[in-house]
Amino acid sequence: MKITRKAFLSLMMGAGMLPLVGAAQAQQGGPILIGATVPMTGPLSLTGKQYQNSLSMAEEDINKAGGINGRQIKIVFEDTQASNGTAVNAFVKLAQETKPAFFFLSSYSTQNLATAPELGKVQVPAMYAGGADVVAENGNEWMFRIRPADSVSAEGMVKAAVDVIKAKKPGILYIQNDFGQGGAQTAAKRFEAAGISVAGMEAYGQNDKDFSAQLLGLRNKGADAILIFNYPQDGALVLRQAKQLGFKMPLVTSSAALVPAATQLLSPADLEGVWGVVDAFMDVGVGGRMKDYVERFKAKFGVDPDPYGLAYYDGAMLMADGMRKVGADPKALREWLSSVKGWQGIGHVYSYDSKGNGVRDLAVVKAKPGTKTLELVQPVTLN
Repeated sequence: MKITRKAFLSLMMGAGMLPLVGAAQAQQGGPILIGATVPMTGPLSLTGKQYQNSLSMAEEDINKAGGINGRQIKIVFEDTQASNGTAVNAFVKLAQETKPAFFFLSSYSTQNLATAPELGKVQVPAMYAGGADVVAENGNEWMFRIRPADSVSAEGMVKAAVDVIKAKKPGILYIQNDFGQGGAQTAAKRFEAAGISVAGMEAYGQNDKDFSAQLLGLRNKGADAILIFNYPQDGALVLRQAKQLGFKMPLVTSSAALVPAATQLLSPADLEGVWGVVDAFMDVGVGGRMKDYVERFKAKFGVDPDPYGLAYYDGAMLMADGMRKVGADPKALREWLSSVKGWQGIGHVYSYDSKGNGVRDLAVVKAKPGTKTLELVQPVTLN
């Protein structure tokens, strides 16, 4: 049987296209890739490992539940360490080599600020837990925060100092960076609005180990309580040194000093007279999804979970919900996330505003006497 040249060329083109079609179909049916830039080594890994573990557990849970409309997800991690430059390089590597449909960024605001311009170029939605208000104020429409902003946390700390402790002349101690400075300034404004004079404000560097001069300075200025804006390791050191200096006044710390990675550095005595404003009170006694999450996490990783990690787990579940409804197209997913109101996670209720802020609830906690076990003093929901 003879075949014309035209028919032969047509047949050959069809045969040549088969591998391409097959490859496209395979890619389309393969896993949905998610990028995560997380501090897995170095000093910031105290909390970073929690994000990695929480996202790994979320990946497993999403896939066990059928994935995204039948497709599995795969989270690809890159280490940001404790460097802004490393965080940017980690993001760029994922964006160029993995090409994720979604990103989870660090909880450290300086890293998020450094990475944000690259995210704007890639134009893929991302969730992050960094609290600095300036991240959202920069107006990157692709960024969605999954924990309270620093201004929200600062408001909660002021509320604890005024309503619970009844402070009349509070002092403020903060780590000198976007997170600490922003929180301290918000707290000072909230105290002023409440008609309360701040005794003084003191700052310290991220690598400082001795805080006695700042603590004694605030005490000498007559502070009857101190609000502390800190990270985990430095927060634990501040609380320990305050006790060594014989401080009796109430201390109100931001959430980082009360995560398991920080409290393991403290004794029950170090936590006497300490109140904390944490992102979420993780109490297995409430049962339901909270109990299930806490118990499964501890069984799987051998450590207690913390509220930061829980925020990433909630974020992954929120992402999956959106992908099931509108697919993985970046613009459609961004628009869906922007419209989320009243989405009930385990740790928070998520409702996004025009700047990508999604959380306005917190909890005031205190350690039970003679222990490091936290108990709820009161929940706080801010308007």
